[in-house]
Amino acid sequence: MSDEASGEEYWRQLLTGESDAVLKLRRAFGRLPSPPRCKLCQAPFRGPLAPLLNLIGYGPWALNRQLCRVCLRKTSTHHGGAELEVTLVFSDVRGSTTLGERLRPAEFRKLIDRFFNIAFKAVDAEDGVVDHIAGDGVMAMWIPGFAGPHAPARAVSAARSLTAVASEMGIPVGTGVHTGVAFVGIVGGEGAGKEFTVLGDTANTAARVGSAAAAGEVLVSGAVAAAAEVKTEDLEHRQLALKGKAELFDVWVLT
Repeated sequence: MSDEASGEEYWRQLLTGESDAVLKLRRAFGRLPSPPRCKLCQAPFRGPLAPLLNLIGYGPWALNRQLCRVCLRKTSTHHGGAELEVTLVFSDVRGSTTLGERLRPAEFRKLIDRFFNIAFKAVDAEDGVVDHIAGDGVMAMWIPGFAGPHAPARAVSAARSLTAVASEMGIPVGTGVHTGVAFVGIVGGEGAGKEFTVLGDTANTAARVGSAAAAGEVLVSGAVAAAAEVKTEDLEHRQLALKGKAELFDVWVLT
């Protein structure tokens, strides 16, 4: 087996929850208090043993504080990733340009910080992983090995929660959810830094669906509706003209 093939198999087992080594760590660390934890090995970042675990490398990775440094080192030895089905949530603040003009810069920063705090809590509660934040938007992913067999439904739950809580706090956000095959793994290299991320058309589509949602709306694609068993009979149906798509894209509206 080539190095590339063995690396992809390593990542596939890791991301689907079939890695025996990771399962043993998850069972051991899962007995220790307390959350938040490394999404991969379940090492606790808080609690009485967290300082000791941090000293031996199980503290949060600076570039993605939902993963620990030990897991980063282990995965970096298998540079790359694997293609698998993931569910993605993209949410951002609506009318941020207008808000930025109306609010003082420091006030606008506080509003965006509140949104990120709401989003991170909603994602973490459903065992998602924040992929990245950009400007006033957040992309998060749900991977079977981290979130379990009901990852699509958990992603929809997180999307509804973060949108509802943000709306209650007076922050207008729109959110999109999409499921599909994507590349997940470590990208980057020497001198460029490394990042655990998701790449591909599924990620681009999720971002465009999220951008099409009005304030207070969650748009779910047909793939998500099927995977998460969302009942669409009584939901508003829309067809979106998404950039790069030759045909109209079907979504359903959750409010």
